[in-house]
Amino acid sequence: MTVMPAVRTPGGIPALEDAPTHLAEALDGVFTRWAGALGATALTLPPLLPVAELAALDVYRNFPQLALVSSALDVDGSGGDGIEREADAGRFGPASLAAAELALPSSACYGVYLHHRNRQVAPDGELVSVLGQCFRNEDHYDGLRRLKAFRMREVVALGTPEQVAFHLDRSARFLEALAAALGLPLERRAASDPFYDQAGSRAAFQRVVPVKHEYVYQGMAVASVNSHFVFFGERCAITAADGAAASTSCVGFGLERWLHALADHFGGDWARARRAVEEAGAALDRAV
Repeated sequence: MTVMPAVRTPGGIPALEDAPTHLAEALDGVFTRWAGALGATALTLPPLLPVAELAALDVYRNFPQLALVSSALDVDGSGGDGIEREADAGRFGPASLAAAELALPSSACYGVYLHHRNRQVAPDGELVSVLGQCFRNEDHYDGLRRLKAFRMREVVALGTPEQVAFHLDRSARFLEALAAALGLPLERRAASDPFYDQAGSRAAFQRVVPVKHEYVYQGMAVASVNSHFVFFGERCAITAADGAAASTSCVGFGLERWLHALADHFGGDWARARRAVEEAGAALDRAV
C-alpha cells in the first residue's frame, strides 16, 4: 500500500492535511458540477437523524451491527457520580448514558428520503445532490479504505421507474468517462444493496435482478449505482406525479476511498493527482 503521510486514520476517523483536503475539494467539485449540469438541487441534511425514522427504513433490522447512535450524558441519573472518572478513563459506560434517540446515519441518502416524506415528485422527476457525513461500526478499519466516519457525495433521483433508471444509465456513463479521463482502472461489478437484509427475500431478488453495481479499484468500491425500486417511496409516502409510489435510485461517491485510489494510482503524489482531477473535470465539463 502506498504510504500517505498527509493522512491519519486513528480508530477509523480520518484527519487530512492540506494536500489531500484540496484534492477532495477538487474531486467533489467534479461531482457537484456534473450533478448541477443535470439539474440536481443541492440539499444540506442534518448529521444526526431520529432513530425512530431510520427504524422505519429497516436500518436496525437489517444491519444493527453497523449502527452508531448519539446519546447525552445522564448527569442526573445513576451514572452521575462516575462521569468524571469514566471521562478520565476514556470511555463512558451504559450507566452514564441517557437513552439514544438520535443516530449517526450510515448512508447519505437516508436523509433525502426522509426529507421528501409525504411529498409528490414533480412530473419530470426530481434530482437531489447531497454531501453526507456517514458513520459505520465496522469490524475493522484500514486507512482510507475502510473508515468509521467518511464522506459520501450522492446524487439521488426520485420519480417514475423510467426516470430513475435513466439516472443510473447516465451516472454509469459519467463514472466510466471520469475513470477514463483519469486513467484510473475501475471494474464494474454487480453487488448486493446495503439497504436490504442479505438473508431475506429481497436478497434473492437481487441475485436475479441486480439492483447495485459497484465501481472497484483494486478490490475496493469507490462508487456505486443503486436502484431501490419503490422501497423508499412506499416507506416515506413519496409519490410520483401519477399518484403511485415513487421509485428512487442513487449514485454514490465515497470521497475518502477516491483519495486512496488516486494517491495509490499516482504514486502518493497528491499534487499530481489533483492536477489530473482538475484536468479530467474540465474535459468532462466541456462534454456535458
